[in-house]
Amino acid sequence: MAKNIEVTWKSYGCNFLFSFNLCNKTYKLHLKYVESEDVTLKKGISMCLNVKNRDNFRCYHGKTFFISLLLVAALFSPCFTPTYSNCVSPFVSGTPDRTVNNETELKNAVNNAPSKTSTTITLNKDISLSATLTIPTNKDITLTSASTAKFFKLIGGDLDVYFAPDYWPSRGAVITVEGGAVLRLDGISVSNPENYRWVAAVSVSAAGTFILYNGEISGSGVSNSGVFTMSGGTISNCIGGGVGNSGYGTFSMSGGEISNNPSFGVVNSNIHNGVTGERASGTFSMSGGVIRNNYGGGVLNSGVFSMSGGEISNNQATWDGGNYLESGGGVANSGVFSMSGGEISNNQAVYGGGVYNWPDGNFNLSEKGIISNNNAQTGGGVYSVGTFNRRNGVIFDNTANQYSDIYPDNDDITGYVVRIVSIGVIVSVIIGGLFFYFKKEHKTITVKQKPATTTQYGNQPSSNTNKQM
Repeated sequence: MAKNIEVTWKSYGCNFLFSFNLCNKTYKLHLKYVESEDVTLKKGISMCLNVKNRDNFRCYHGKTFFISLLLVAALFSPCFTPTYSNCVSPFVSGTPDRTVNNETELKNAVNNAPSKTSTTITLNKDISLSATLTIPTNKDITLTSASTAKFFKLIGGDLDVYFAPDYWPSRGAVITVEGGAVLRLDGISVSNPENYRWVAAVSVSAAGTFILYNGEISGSGVSNSGVFTMSGGTISNCIGGGVGNSGYGTFSMSGGEISNNPSFGVVNSNIHNGVTGERASGTFSMSGGVIRNNYGGGVLNSGVFSMSGGEISNNQATWDGGNYLESGGGVANSGVFSMSGGEISNNQAVYGGGVYNWPDGNFNLSEKGIISNNNAQTGGGVYSVGTFNRRNGVIFDNTANQYSDIYPDNDDITGYVVRIVSIGVIVSVIIGGLFFYFKKEHKTITVKQKPATTTQYGNQPSSNTNKQM
């Protein structure tokens, strides 16, 4: 029968996790209070029932079901041996496999974790590292805290940084995720107090996976060449910028906040190998979350960036933040940027307060994208010298000394490309109309002649034939 029931609660919300065994199956019941802007989802209790695999949640909403569930639990209470635990994050982590108190215990727990099996390791206190923590290939590690009051910290120290003969530092990291490994952060803080510009808090190798559910990253940001998914947490005060996504990286942001970085919030790059000719573009998709108060700009994109939700706001394109043209307070684009939703607002730059589109940039604005209340000297909303295609979307209430909303000025909602196509269609219609007009005026006249005469050599054709005029 059931072995135990565990209940957890976090200070950032009403969250409970029940865990029990019944009929040789493990059940985890996750209850949390939901605040939603979706009109189809009423505020109240959200309940998720999980059998063995946390990825197969079934969620129900409503107080009635919650109360009924508690009544059922009460009826079967003799089957349970209740215990209270405050050492587990209710969102992801589940029951910890190991609890650690120092660097040695942490590294042993990681290295001894079974391959390709999710392992939860709980920090019982702040831990300082003397060297990089490596998540090896085939390991699936979740790091969480044993505190409901705060996030315990993983603090980087001497992170294998050395200076080459040209005095550029080699890039180290507090945590390195190797290819084929998975790291999940859910309720800890990772920081690098030394603030080396070229050192990352988390470095993700190609084919590695990093998932940030909840927690804090500071001092240095995330360097990604694998797969990075951010659904919560904060990345802030990182000297080299919040997130660097290489040409081989895929970064998805659906929640959380990237803020208060003294450089760019996100740099999404491309790679061109001059020897082999190989090109690769980083992929950044933003469906939620906030990128704000960064001092190089919100996003510097030379890869592929798609924005369907979320907010990029209150960023400044400054020389000190590494934006040497001081352009693109919200987004500076020299790759492909498609905006179908979300909002770019209250950003500042010299050129392109909201968006600066470089000559080789391709910017597509459509559907519900909003660019508003940005400020610049020229092109308050959008400054484009590249390809700008606009189908719907809203650009309004931006301010500038010249061209408050769009530079160059263009009131046609479909943009330059569509304008050219429209002119082509109009010309085609005129030419087609002229063609049919002159064809209608063209007539055929038939002149009847005498029949051919008969001779000894047979019928001879007349010297006259039907003529068309």
